[in-house]
Amino acid sequence: MKRYRWLQADWPISMRALGKRLKARPFGSDVSHGFVIDRVRDDLLEGRYIERIEYTDTVTDPFGVELAFERVEFRQSSFRATPSGPGLELRDPPRSVQSLLNRLSEASDFEVAITAQAVDVLAWSAKFQSLAELTSVVDSLQVNSLELEPGIRAKIVIKGDRDVRSSCTTLTGPRKFSMEKIQLRFTKPSIGTIIFGNTASASLGVDDPEERILEALRDSLPR
Repeated sequence: MKRYRWLQADWPISMRALGKRLKARPFGSDVSHGFVIDRVRDDLLEGRYIERIEYTDTVTDPFGVELAFERVEFRQSSFRATPSGPGLELRDPPRSVQSLLNRLSEASDFEVAITAQAVDVLAWSAKFQSLAELTSVVDSLQVNSLELEPGIRAKIVIKGDRDVRSSCTTLTGPRKFSMEKIQLRFTKPSIGTIIFGNTASASLGVDDPEERILEALRDSLPR
């Protein structure tokens, strides 16, 4: 499953200028972090931010003797910057991307504000369905902060073998809640799922070799 997340970034410089600045901060064997630029055009920049993480792993053998091993890990954050749309797309992001965001801001002379997006997942998925022209059904919803009574809230997952939106409406009624995630399940010929998150994130569990589904996700993302 491939994971994507979009953040709002209004770049103050062109993609080619940004590419030059990031290339001046390359990752290599002599640095602990840096960039690898894969592609630069007028309308996009694709690259990776790589961090070298070193730590000591300690284990105790059956006789109580501690053994220490030096470990090295490489953490990669793939991204796609564009002058239009949300501005920054993260691909299979690690748990924390703060270091990447700090370096991108630094390369832009701290003139870019990169902020999280909050989106209406129902509106996003509905627009996606009309653009993608693929047969799909909303077969799962995750509702959070459903107010059962003052001071008492519930987190609920609703699943079914058909569209569950009307059941969700019946369950929630007039009560306050937030829609966290919804899942679209495709039927033939594109069998698989997409999970839409209200943080402008999506998880694709469907074959998309030509990235047509991904492009429809980008185009349907609420602005």
